[in-house]
Amino acid sequence: MSLRIGTSGWSYPGGRGTWNGVFYPAKDVRPRGFDELEFYARWFDVVEVNSTFYGQPRARTTAAWADRTPATFEFAVKLFQKFTHPAMFLEAIAASAPGASDAALAAAGDVRQGDVDEFKSGVEPLAQAGKLGPLLVQFPPSFTASAAGVDYLGWLLRTFSDYPLAVELRHRSWSDSGADTAALLAAYGAAWTLIDEPKF
Repeated sequence: MSLRIGTSGWSYPGGRGTWNGVFYPAKDVRPRGFDELEFYARWFDVVEVNSTFYGQPRARTTAAWADRTPATFEFAVKLFQKFTHPAMFLEAIAASAPGASDAALAAAGDVRQGDVDEFKSGVEPLAQAGKLGPLLVQFPPSFTASAAGVDYLGWLLRTFSDYPLAVELRHRSWSDSGADTAALLAAYGAAWTLIDEPKF
């Protein structure tokens, strides 16, 4: 078994957690055209992509990532929030469209085949380059192992079964019924991403 080590994201330009002058050269001493991703890939062989949680991946962007990293590098791509955090997605839609009706918001929140196709086409350049690691399916603590939750997770696993999957389930009901959860994930070859947060 091989082990890959990386971080969650590669660009932290400002604030207390900035990497500039700590991991990356300080901005005032960087060479012209400095590329954070290319530099990052010299030290790590995988990275978790968080930007795809907030917006669907774009093929042009992911192709550029593939071009700027070594052949053995991998991207663990987080699934778009519409698939895993519908309430958060609807809040973002409502904020961008004040005055939208509840019916319009509900329709916007429904996951459709077009959403699936858009995500898949966005990560395709990484898959074609052999650089697509697991899709990270990260659910909120409110997603429980209810009958509806189990059905939805099964649908999502089937829908994205062409890709390696890592599923993060934060509500304790999933671990309370751990054998059933493990069996469902194993049926699709999905890894169970565990977190150390007993409050869930």
